[in-house]
Amino acid sequence: MNPDCRNDCVEPLVFPKRPNNRPGLSHIDYRIGSYSDFRETLLRNLNHEAVLEAWTHRDADDPGIALLEGASILGDILTFYQDLYANEAFLRTAQWRESVADLVRLLGYRLSPGLGGKATFAFEVKNDKPVVVPAGFPLQAQVEGLEQAADFETVEETTAYPSLSKFYLYRPTYIPDLSGEISVFSIKTSEFEAAGVEINAKDRLMLLDTVSEATNNAQIFIVKEIEQEFDRTNITIEGIWDKGGGLSEVIAYKLGRTFRHFGHNAPRQIVKIDSDDSVSQLDITYNRKLHSSTTTTGNTTITPSFTSREIPLDIEVESLLIGNMLIIEGVSVHESAIVRIIRSFRSGSMAWGSLSGATTFVGIDDDMDDLRFGHTHDVTDIRNLSIHETVGLSLTLKQARQIDPAADGLSLYYFGDSVSYKQLNDRGIAFQKEDGIFLEMVVSTEDKELSDDEEKLRPIFLSSPLAGDFTLGDFPLIDPNVTVYGNLVEATQGKIEKEAVLGNGDSRQQFQTFKLPKAPLTYHNSPGETPPEVPELQIYVNDHLWTRVASFFNVEPQDEIYIVREDANGDSWVQFGDGKTGARLPSGIRNLVAIYRTGTGAYGALKEETTVQAKGKLDRLDKIQLPGVASGGSEPETGGNARQAAPGKIQSLDRLVSLKDFESETLAIPGVLKAAAAWELVDNVPAIVLTVLMETGRGQEIDEVREILNDYNKCRGPQRFPIIVHQGHLQYVHIDAVFALDATFREEPVRKAIKEALGVTGEEGDSVDGSAGLFGLGQRWFGENEYATRIAGTMQNVQGVVWAKVTALGSLGEADDPAELMLPAEPKPLQDRVSCISEPTQHILSLYGAHLYLSVSKAESADVC
Repeated sequence: MNPDCRNDCVEPLVFPKRPNNRPGLSHIDYRIGSYSDFRETLLRNLNHEAVLEAWTHRDADDPGIALLEGASILGDILTFYQDLYANEAFLRTAQWRESVADLVRLLGYRLSPGLGGKATFAFEVKNDKPVVVPAGFPLQAQVEGLEQAADFETVEETTAYPSLSKFYLYRPTYIPDLSGEISVFSIKTSEFEAAGVEINAKDRLMLLDTVSEATNNAQIFIVKEIEQEFDRTNITIEGIWDKGGGLSEVIAYKLGRTFRHFGHNAPRQIVKIDSDDSVSQLDITYNRKLHSSTTTTGNTTITPSFTSREIPLDIEVESLLIGNMLIIEGVSVHESAIVRIIRSFRSGSMAWGSLSGATTFVGIDDDMDDLRFGHTHDVTDIRNLSIHETVGLSLTLKQARQIDPAADGLSLYYFGDSVSYKQLNDRGIAFQKEDGIFLEMVVSTEDKELSDDEEKLRPIFLSSPLAGDFTLGDFPLIDPNVTVYGNLVEATQGKIEKEAVLGNGDSRQQFQTFKLPKAPLTYHNSPGETPPEVPELQIYVNDHLWTRVASFFNVEPQDEIYIVREDANGDSWVQFGDGKTGARLPSGIRNLVAIYRTGTGAYGALKEETTVQAKGKLDRLDKIQLPGVASGGSEPETGGNARQAAPGKIQSLDRLVSLKDFESETLAIPGVLKAAAAWELVDNVPAIVLTVLMETGRGQEIDEVREILNDYNKCRGPQRFPIIVHQGHLQYVHIDAVFALDATFREEPVRKAIKEALGVTGEEGDSVDGSAGLFGLGQRWFGENEYATRIAGTMQNVQGVVWAKVTALGSLGEADDPAELMLPAEPKPLQDRVSCISEPTQHILSLYGAHLYLSVSKAESADVC
């Protein structure tokens, strides 16, 4: 402790200062002094020299004083770097990735290299023949986050079919029975051609429930609208059909001309001159016989006579199609219709009562009788008869397709031919909405054989039900907004480089080491490996493939193995054994050859206004799409993550025993930001439950993390209990606060310091580093609450803040993109505490820059005494 020097005593100078740092500091003070300490020490020593008592000038214009100040500057620079290097010598305080890498290497921990991304591409091919996409086919895509285009290569050979390049799927529907009032019917479109019929608006249709006998359920409609829907055509009629309830279908005929029976408009009476020349008026009959010939009666002249299977029309027609149907209405006393086949027709003249004229006799296949209800009619009134000519054959109408309310989201419908339908079986497809939301899954088809004439709208079955961003409502029958890609090809990042000769083997040398010509070497995760990052590298020695291992530990002297390591510059080095731990290289000239791929970090969506480019030739290739995002790519592990994960790794000794071991191993997986392990009972079974927070936008990689951790448990863990991995989420909060600014401070630096103290995210581009702040990920834990008082206290601890007050605080929920979250309306609520939402152990509170509103109040200066 320094003595009290308020009474004009000279404070003793502590120089050189001895390092005195307590444990656990994030930065240590290792400087023996700064420029002012050096200068003060030199000047005090100058004052103590009796020989130099006369030298009293201390300004820099004196060459001697300038020399001393120059020496002080040099000392300040040297001690600055001394302090910097001292901090880089300890794991907790080191900031440079190179320093952290060197330190954790002493613990047996290696920083993870950068990983190559992977993506699912959709190939669109032309014409009608399939195209084989070979394994290793090169692609190039400009992905968000990378300055240069990323190179990809397909993983395996795939057959691309033109019909599956891009198509649509539809929600399940069904065709109900005819009931109620119906104005829209549907028919298989193929029936029109088979029946020789073309239906257009304004056409007339006769609808009947049967043609085998007379029926009362017959009605003529005018076609209002025609619309094709897949393999069926919807026919909208003017008016409604409300007959024949419970039927599954009705029969329809397109009507041509409509005729009446000859004589229907004959005068009701005839004038008769008797033998005595008297004149009388007699009523005529309008009845015709149904089962025998109709001839002249006592009061009515009907000539010529015609049979029960002939119908004289009220006009003469030039042609009728033999074999076509006639629909005859009004035969019986009931409102009925019967259908008969035209067998013949002939022209002639006829008289009915006092009416005579030209006619056409139409021969039909059967009598016009109505045998329903147990009645037999011998005659019918010709005035009630309407004879309709039909065009083509009959049509079978059903009700239009309706949405199936019982659909469970496990099936959709595909419209296409049977060949394309079969090609979908056990095939991966991708859904993409107009806004870019993407979903990939495997589908299967029905086993039964169906010809294209039977059905073209067929069900496909999804490997998992639609959920989340995709619902059945996204697959309407009209104007679908989800594009489906069926020619999916998996590809991984990495450009295959030219075969490289690394050098000459020398059996006299131990641990020969060679550098790969190009960097960065591509790595991909392989769940069965430890560590999981596996390089895309093959080493041939004398044309013989050697095996890569993770380390030289526990290998035999004759084993043909090598290891791969990265240096601080990102270059990759290949090292061979010493004859004891792995075989030495055999001597030879240029006998060491490397085949490898380069490129890492591909992650994100395709850049706007760019397209995927094929770097090889492929016949009939039209386009290549990237419907989703590239995932899995990452930059090399940061020093901060290694600083946190390495101590746990050395404690575990490469075994998984404690919860901390599982957390440390999880943190070492690329893309993982936070991990928490806990013992829990899941369905009454003890299990280790790991909550894993992935980097923003990497949620789809959680399955790969699960696979890696389960392999770790199998290979290095006790295997006594299952490992269950839950995905963690960020829960965003909103804060409004006011602070008083010290009048001696500038506002902008203080605002920046407040944001960093609070741990704001999303403003890294403005040099705001909130990683160590209150809401920084390094400071928070799953399920941890936050309080308005602590937020205000954190702000008040910022230099330049006189006082602070929180005026609004609340939760906004979780989101992949926090910019999409909406702030509450004014006045915003103020909660004393913000808690994590449902499943609190899977959420971490976070503060996005746009959700923080700071207002400033000038602090009043203290009164001068």
